[in-house]
Amino acid sequence: MKINYEKELNKEQLEVVKNGDGYVLVLSGPGSGKTRVLTFRVAYLLEKGISPEEVLLLTFTKKAAKEMLARIEELAGPEAGRILGGTFHHVGNYYLRRYAEKLGYSENYTILDGEDSKSLIKMVIDENQLKDDLPTAKKVQAIISLAKNSNENVSEVAKELGSIKASEKIAEVEKLYTEKKKKSNAVDYDDLLLNWNKLLDDSEIRKKIGERFKYILVDEYQDTNAIQDLILKKISSINRNLMVVGDDSQSIYSFRAAEIKNILNFSKKYPAKVFRLETNYRSTPEILRLANSIIKNNDFRLEKDLKSARRSGKNPTVVCLTSPREQARFIVQKLDEDLDPQKTAILFRAHYQAANLELELAKKGIPYIVRGGTRFFEQAHIKDVSAFLRMMVNFKDESSWLRILKKQKGVGDVYARRVIESISELDSKEEIREKKEGIVSSTPPSLKKNVEEVLDLLLKMNEFDKPDQAVSFLIKNWYRDKMEKEFDNKEERMDDLKQLIEVTKEYSDPETMLSDFALSEEFRIDSHSGSLTLSTIHQAKGLEWSNVFVIGLKDGQFPHKKSIEENLIEEERRLFYVAVTRCKNNLFLTYPLFEKRGSTDPSRFLREIEDQVSEQWTTDDEEEIDLIDEDDFDFF
Repeated sequence: MKINYEKELNKEQLEVVKNGDGYVLVLSGPGSGKTRVLTFRVAYLLEKGISPEEVLLLTFTKKAAKEMLARIEELAGPEAGRILGGTFHHVGNYYLRRYAEKLGYSENYTILDGEDSKSLIKMVIDENQLKDDLPTAKKVQAIISLAKNSNENVSEVAKELGSIKASEKIAEVEKLYTEKKKKSNAVDYDDLLLNWNKLLDDSEIRKKIGERFKYILVDEYQDTNAIQDLILKKISSINRNLMVVGDDSQSIYSFRAAEIKNILNFSKKYPAKVFRLETNYRSTPEILRLANSIIKNNDFRLEKDLKSARRSGKNPTVVCLTSPREQARFIVQKLDEDLDPQKTAILFRAHYQAANLELELAKKGIPYIVRGGTRFFEQAHIKDVSAFLRMMVNFKDESSWLRILKKQKGVGDVYARRVIESISELDSKEEIREKKEGIVSSTPPSLKKNVEEVLDLLLKMNEFDKPDQAVSFLIKNWYRDKMEKEFDNKEERMDDLKQLIEVTKEYSDPETMLSDFALSEEFRIDSHSGSLTLSTIHQAKGLEWSNVFVIGLKDGQFPHKKSIEENLIEEERRLFYVAVTRCKNNLFLTYPLFEKRGSTDPSRFLREIEDQVSEQWTTDDEEEIDLIDEDDFDFF
């Protein structure tokens, strides 16, 4: 049965589906039906006699590919199952298996996952005695990966990421790692793109692949990196039918090497037709007016004006709270009163901004999920610091001793357990000082200093009156260095630790604090059904909720201080745009005015939308919560 395209699609969508030959850029605003356009476009091509084998559909996730291909089969019939579709990496692997010998591999090469890759890098470092001055294997892996996807020199990327002294060593590791992979007939995930791109330098192979695909369609084009864009240029060079669908205003993954210039310059690189999908079916007109007013402040953007297909609703609300704790209490109060948690999301720029909220939700017994990530108090670096606090309260806490001792160089399970055994025989933590020499005597002389360091740290932490003082001491005198060597995203984790200090300031004793931390971990929900969603904005992209809170809107937090310092405000603004366009009905933009580590200004993004917000909010608390509305923006 033929599809009635006029009935199924709006005018904007129909234009793309019926007139999408040649080089085509489809600027698709949030909630405008880009998936619908792609699936109907493929169905239309098949209906016009294009063979399924002549269509290539490239996506950014397996899930997106699976859903689109299933929808195309529903529309066009089972023959659509012969379409080659999937992620760039999936299709790259498809061709590398067929032409492996051209690059010096056997077709049965192994694909290393992240852990395999890290282990191989660690092996290279150890075998070649390169460990001195190098960061962890995990961090070296991240630097090599970013360099590959950016198509840049490894040592230069290492310098940009702060590993200046180790940059040449990292380049040497990368060279040896590449050689070892080749010798092992193995590739890592990034090699699937690099090698596919290299394969296409062979004119005969490029011609064969290019001739096969009469039509190439790409989803989320704003997220492509330099290598992916080169691949598209090569495989589309024969038939010159390349449709890319995306939204420059939602380009938020530069830290993963996504290159916004790909979409901004598409019409300069190719003789392209440009279509705009501007009718939004998700959000109210008020939310879209706010979104449009946000993004117009970016200089580097393609013109687009979202229009709502829905009736008018409430204006978004900006709420100023006194502190992060009050911000959390405000949200919980709104959930108690009139918002359905399972239709609500709390979005934030960085995970640490939700620390107080997680505690407050747990106290009130409100179940929640943390989308695409770990709960604040379950993160490795937070648990490392918390382990010391647990030992302060219970000096015989074996799991905490094991966790901390194994962080010391050379101390493994065997020697850690010998120390723990000695401590378990003590009657009080005061005896640790008296019997320190006997405790460390169970370890080899080379490890005694490392074990003593842990004991001395715990003894010193016990001298402080308040938990936050003990935590601050620990981070400054021990954990900061450990963290910088172990994790690749040290700045974000340092922000988490600063927030942990702020949270501990609310407590006069570690016992109560640890009880609350533990309580926050009780509400672990296996199913998303019925649960409130907490998410970073990056993890929320592509999703939608009826009610959305965007929290922590202060300069230095959102936009992030690093982005301000490095003049990267435009991507932060795109991130804000993504956040607000997740909302269908009720949008709340909140920020804590004061924090104990200092007061900062409300986010500059709030000043840019001052004419788009209204409505007043007060709590039933003794202390009134002030709302900043359109008449009060002189406060800024």
